[in-house]
Order: sequence, then C-alpha cells, then structure tokens
Amino acid sequence: MDAVPPCRGETQGRGGERNGWGGLMNKGFFADALASRPLLWEAMLRANSRPGASLSASCPAGPYAGQFLDLSGEDAASLLSWLAETPVSARSGQDARNAGFWDYAEESRRLALLDAETLAELSLVAGVALHAPEIARVLRREELLNLRAGIGEDLYRYALCRGQYQLGSVRRLFAQSDRSFPLAERCALHGNMAARLVATRWPEELANRMFLALPPLPEGREAPAFSEAEILEIWLALKKLLLKEVAPSWAPCFD
Repeated sequence: MDAVPPCRGETQGRGGERNGWGGLMNKGFFADALASRPLLWEAMLRANSRPGASLSASCPAGPYAGQFLDLSGEDAASLLSWLAETPVSARSGQDARNAGFWDYAEESRRLALLDAETLAELSLVAGVALHAPEIARVLRREELLNLRAGIGEDLYRYALCRGQYQLGSVRRLFAQSDRSFPLAERCALHGNMAARLVATRWPEELANRMFLALPPLPEGREAPAFSEAEILEIWLALKKLLLKEVAPSWAPCFD
C-alpha cells in the first residue's frame, strides 16, 4: 500500500533530499525519470510548458520545456542538477498559475499532470462510482430520465455494472453529504471534491494549479475535512479508477 501523502514542508526523498514546500527536490526521482520512465518525464515537461506554467529563466535548458523532451548526456545532467538544487521555495513568490513545478516524487501529485479532459473525466467517473448503488436503485421514470440526462448514458451504464462494485468503503465518506442536491449534481460535486481532497496534501502551488483546472465548488461549499487515512483511501480509489476505467495509458506514470 502506498504511504500516506506527506504534509507540506515535511517530506524527505529517497536520497535524503528534502522535497516538500520550501525544501530541495529529489535528485533520485529525476534520475529515475530521465533514465527509465520516459512517459512520466514527458508528462512533467508538458505540464510545465502549458500556457500559464512557465519555466525559470535560470533553467539551463532554456525557458521552453518542449526544447528538452529528448535530453541526454551533458544536457540531461545539467537539467538534473538544476532541478535537484533549486528550492521549491524559490518560486513561492510567483503566482501559482505561472510557476513551474517539478517535484512529483510523491505519487499522488501526478494527478496534477493529467490533461484537463482526463482530469474532468476522472472526477465524473469517481462521482458516479461513489453513488453507483444509489443510482442503481432509481426506478421512478421522471427521476431516472433526469439522472441519465445529467450523467450521460455511458456513465449510467457504468454505474449499473462495474461502478457498483468499485470504491467499497470509500463511499461512506460522501454518502450523507449534500442530500438536498439532485443525484446527478451530487455525483459531479463529490467527484470534484475527491480530487480536491487529494490535492490538499500537496505543496500549495501545485494544489492551486489543480484547483484552477477543476470546476469551482458551489458558493459557500467547501471540501470536507478528512483524516490523512481517509484522504489516502480517496487517493487510492482515484488512482484505481484512472488506470482501470479512465486512462490506462497513464499507468507508466504511476508506481
């Protein structure tokens, strides 16, 4: 089982380097990504070359991530050294939408590498899986038509089949929340919240970047406060859904 996502500013990498908010990033992680995990490396580069996520001008490979997708030899060593020696806190004064972020050694942070379409689909699938047993119990014609229109036919069929048998005890965390919302709206809201809850364990700049990629929560509504163990459950559920239901092609980017 994966380790509980660490608190901000309290992490330590495999090689002993601090890699959280305000610390140094994990050199061993970058060496591994460069040497043997090309899809993860490319995902990190894409994330840092998206509009609104700029690289530091001091990066030896230049300001555009696309220029070093195929780094090797001295260029790779130079970039690796820069990444490992650059404190995350050096960017803390930048707007979160404009700051580059490289420290994905802690696995759950890699959700932030997903493109917007995949992240949106994962949130929807998660929300439907959380409420799949309730979806299967809807029988009244008008309620059923509204539900199927709200979540879509494909997700409705998913809920009736595989969705009912996934996530298990994670459902208890959301089962009694927002009961005044129509079921389709609860699915969308709770899937959104699930992703946000995982991000609360990340460095602030990365969490804010993912919050911006998700739909805003209803006015006055905040994600609930859960324990570290409960957030770990949610993270493992999202990872399972991502790699089994939403985008199996992302598997090489996860442990």
